[in-house]
Amino acid sequence: MKVIGKGRGKKKLKFSSSSNLLGRNPRERSIMRHEPIRRPSDDHATENVVVFDIETVVDTEMEDGSFPPWPRHKPVAAAFLRADWSTTGYRFDFQTLICLPGEEAKFYAEVDRLLSKGVTSVSYNGRGFDLPVLQIQAMATQQFELQGLGHHARAHRYGADHCDLADQFSGYGGTRKVPLIELCNALAIPVKTSVHGSDVGTLWHEGDIASIADYVREDVVATYILWLHWCAARTNDERKIAEPLADLAGYLETTSELAHLATFATCPPALWARPRALAHRVEAALRDAERRVIQHADERAFASGRIVN
Repeated sequence: MKVIGKGRGKKKLKFSSSSNLLGRNPRERSIMRHEPIRRPSDDHATENVVVFDIETVVDTEMEDGSFPPWPRHKPVAAAFLRADWSTTGYRFDFQTLICLPGEEAKFYAEVDRLLSKGVTSVSYNGRGFDLPVLQIQAMATQQFELQGLGHHARAHRYGADHCDLADQFSGYGGTRKVPLIELCNALAIPVKTSVHGSDVGTLWHEGDIASIADYVREDVVATYILWLHWCAARTNDERKIAEPLADLAGYLETTSELAHLATFATCPPALWARPRALAHRVEAALRDAERRVIQHADERAFASGRIVN
């Protein structure tokens, strides 16, 4: 493996000895039939997020030219953008992995480390492709103790651990899923500016690992900005996009290894986000200063005994 990039309360039922439904009394069966179906929450935490994407190759293409079934795909590259929130802003760490022949076990161990428990993983069609591909190919290398990867691969479709933006934007099948590029074009997010997924196989066989690494990183940044749009719209709070996107733009501009991603720092959403983030942070600082002044005044009044109950 080669690492490239910047480091940094329902009613309880009593069951009979038989597990068969026919072994339960009529009242219990009636309760089960009328138990309401509760859809789990899909509110995703935004403080600690890992956005990821993979690129794959197949040994043989389909005779009819169709997209090969996912179990035939073998990952050759993966990128992980971690975004952690703190009171001082967002901190980012970008990791890119290349799966070289003979180093598959190391590759999946590193994937497992980067997809740790306790973070919200974000992807575009990751539930339908990236996660099952990673999991089955890890199995093929006898990697059965990857708790992080397993945790996110088994995440509930409506749960909070993994957010598949293809599911979110299609309303879980309310409308048909579209390629990532369609949503990015609608939101003026740069994506697939030079390489496309169909080029990866050729680039891999030619040994052009650098182009594949650049491409997978580009898709991850585009997916992250799409995620920020989704978070802001879902919570009706523009701070959910303005502040992290402004910080991301600054991170990309000051990280020399990510110079090829500079267009994301100057794209229309980023140019909008920068002044909005500043305005929100100034407003928050003023509110905090006002709160502190009032608190200090109350403390002085209490110390001098001038507060009357």
